Amino acid sequence: MSEFKDFDEAVAEADEDKLTFKVAGKVYEAPAQLPAKVVLTQLKLSNEEGGIEQNQLGEWLTALIGQDTFEDMLKRNVSWKQLEAVLQYLLEEYGVVPKAGDDAVGGEEEDPK
Repeated sequence: MSEFKDFDEAVAEADEDKLTFKVAGKVYEAPAQLPAKVVLTQLKLSNEEGGIEQNQLGEWLTALIGQDTFEDMLKRNVSWKQLEAVLQYLLEEYGVVPKAGDDAVGGEEEDPK
């Protein structure tokens, strides 16, 4: 007989952590773990080159930061540059893209001399 595994318990501990950021004069929170919905939405919206068409960016952004947060940011007239900075921050924190200033490329370390 197999042992019972409670995945919710381990995930709940990680979900207590939040990514907090301020933009357009308001502090927002995002989950500390990349939501599966984001990845699945990106896969659904990906074109043949693996990118997302411009007319579908809103749907992907909504999956990433949530409908309420996305709409609130738009109501607060967040600039595209601010939104790009938020996205970069979240993607770095989620480990999707390397953090700015990370010199490690491909996990290779420089040989000490």
